[in-house]
Amino acid sequence: MLGHYDPYLVALSVVVASFGGYVALDLASHARDAGRGRNGWLGAAALALGAGIWSMHFIGMMAMRMPVPVSYDILLTALSFLLAVGVSGTGLFAVAHGGGGRTTLAAAGLLTGFGIVSMHYVGMAGMRLPVPLVYDTLLVVASVVIAVAASTAALWLAFRTASPLQRLSGALVLGAAVVSMHYVGMAAASGAENAVGHTAGPNAAAGDDLGFVLSTPSLAVGTGIGTLLILSLGLLSVLIDRRRSAERAAGQEARYRAVVDSAVDPIVVIDETGTIQSFNRAAETTFGYGAEEAVGANVRILMAEPHHSAHDGYMAHFRETGERRIIGVGREVEGRRKDGSLFPLELSVAEWHDGRQRLFTGIMRDITARKAAEDALHRAKAEAERAREEALAARDNAERADMAKTKFLAAASHDLRQPVQSLFFFAHALSDRLDGHPASPLLASMSESLNGLRTLLDSLLDVSRLDAGVVTPAVTEFALGPLLQRLADEYRGRAAEVGIALRYVPTEGWTRSDPALVERILRNLVENAIRYTESGRILIGCRRTGNSLRVEVLDTGIGIPEDKHDEVFVEFAQLANPERDRRKGLGLGLAIVRRLAGLLGHEVTLRSRPGRGSAFGLTVPSVAPRQVMKTCRPAPQSGAQSPANGGKGLVVVVDDDAIILLSMRTMLEEWGYEVVAAVSADEAVGTLTSLGQRPDMIVADYRLREGRTGLQAIRDIYGVCGVRVPALVLTGDTDPARIAEVQQSGHRLLHKPVAPEVLRSALTSAA
Repeated sequence: MLGHYDPYLVALSVVVASFGGYVALDLASHARDAGRGRNGWLGAAALALGAGIWSMHFIGMMAMRMPVPVSYDILLTALSFLLAVGVSGTGLFAVAHGGGGRTTLAAAGLLTGFGIVSMHYVGMAGMRLPVPLVYDTLLVVASVVIAVAASTAALWLAFRTASPLQRLSGALVLGAAVVSMHYVGMAAASGAENAVGHTAGPNAAAGDDLGFVLSTPSLAVGTGIGTLLILSLGLLSVLIDRRRSAERAAGQEARYRAVVDSAVDPIVVIDETGTIQSFNRAAETTFGYGAEEAVGANVRILMAEPHHSAHDGYMAHFRETGERRIIGVGREVEGRRKDGSLFPLELSVAEWHDGRQRLFTGIMRDITARKAAEDALHRAKAEAERAREEALAARDNAERADMAKTKFLAAASHDLRQPVQSLFFFAHALSDRLDGHPASPLLASMSESLNGLRTLLDSLLDVSRLDAGVVTPAVTEFALGPLLQRLADEYRGRAAEVGIALRYVPTEGWTRSDPALVERILRNLVENAIRYTESGRILIGCRRTGNSLRVEVLDTGIGIPEDKHDEVFVEFAQLANPERDRRKGLGLGLAIVRRLAGLLGHEVTLRSRPGRGSAFGLTVPSVAPRQVMKTCRPAPQSGAQSPANGGKGLVVVVDDDAIILLSMRTMLEEWGYEVVAAVSADEAVGTLTSLGQRPDMIVADYRLREGRTGLQAIRDIYGVCGVRVPALVLTGDTDPARIAEVQQSGHRLLHKPVAPEVLRSALTSAA
């Protein structure tokens, strides 16, 4: 170019270029970190970079002092400004949204570089000179290379700088590169030789209405000052926004610290290398480290083996592969305190980014108390299991003891009943022969004692049978009136003997139950009332309660204290018989009542006041009464003769006890029966075979010699008779298995000692 440069304006162009580059880099860096308004800050950065480059170019052109007048085309000058801003913005937005890869950066740098070159040469074309401009090709190429390199460097620096010092260094590099490109481009242009005085060329200024002529220094200084002011405003805006962002960040940090420090669980933040970045107060309390000790240290200080040694390897594996092993997964680990002690921890880890690096937040919970509670629960469960096993063992022992008791009662009952049975039979036989004899009173006393012994054995047998569960109720519908009437008639005379009035209130109620067992319950209640009532009266009656009937036995006896109501139903419990007077019973009657009621599903109630009497009640279901046909059958006379043999019939008696066999034969013959007495089935079969006569009844003891049973003896006799004849089985054995076996055979079972009248009734009914 013709002329020379103004050094002050050249210096101003360098300042404008460098300052514009710094502001552009600062705005781009802020756009990178800004969460909101990112595109706006990128636009401001593009404007700053374009304005700085264009202003530097315009000031640089006006720094040239030429001997000819110079003017500028307004449209081309404006177009050059738009090119500067547009291509700068295009490059910045491409890199910001394209990820900053090498390909994107190279394309954006090339585009921006050519835009700057275009801006420069369009601006040069806007100059109005009296001589034409000629460009040196090599210098033009050099200016293009410098522009592209400067643009690429500028875009790379825009998204890589982190500190003001880095941005200042980048701005100086960018400013120097843009200035170099400009002045190389200026040097590439020159005027034609001997053009002065010739007719103006295309760039001539005279007569150009679209051009303007100003004092070159004034225009350059004004442009520079205006650009610097605009850039300063941009820089001030980003500084204000940074301050506000810092204040917001400080507020968020304060809230975050308040939340984290007030958390009851330890919260620790680490970076990708495992370095602790944050350590809240709960972590200080839990691990024993202060925050100033923990922050900056490796998180391994909080870990026990094997996690302590494996941590660095895990972090390296994560950085290389990105594979997550514990992220987002809660698990139990073992922590280590500052003093080296270990404790159980529950740990969950979350991954997050702060815009510059990857961080991990670990939320932990000391579960020492929970583990202790779990251990205590496990111990309690183990103790409960042991207690359960001990209870089961105790139950088994109790069951074995109960079975042993049952077996003992069965054995003792059998052994006791054998001699008692023979005494009964002999006493009855003697009573018939000693009628009116002076020894009759002694025999009567002996019979009374035998009756007491029989009552004791019968009560023990009842309890044993109920405990054994071999009593099966035969449930049917029946009228309560006849049953209560019969009991009243039976016990009225006995009550009168002791001065007690017994009264029965008639009822037409019907129930569904086992009549024999219900009768046994009521019989025990009546006997108990007579036994413990010294004077007054006893009332037997029935009242309706909803869908049930309650049969009651009321007395004016001694009464029972309320705290003893449950005790009277326990075996052998007698509240008013400390001397154990046998006449007042054995204490088994009410125990049998409760067992029988439970077996039938009926409720037994008791109301009583000491000195005022007692009221025992049995609640049974109520059913509709039925019409019953009344039939009469004359009872068999004791002296009636059998048409077959002239007597009551032939009875076969099988018992291996000679005394029992003799006493029973004597008693049966006194009753008018013909008797075949045998100690075994073979003997009975032989006698019957020799007689050639079929028996009318078989009476067999259950236990016979050589391990045989009365059931087998009965079957043997059936074999020779060819028909099934009525049979009775006598036993003193209370073993539930034995009782069940006889009941299943279909034969009637009588327990020793059998009262003579019971045996006579059984023989009569069986016949």
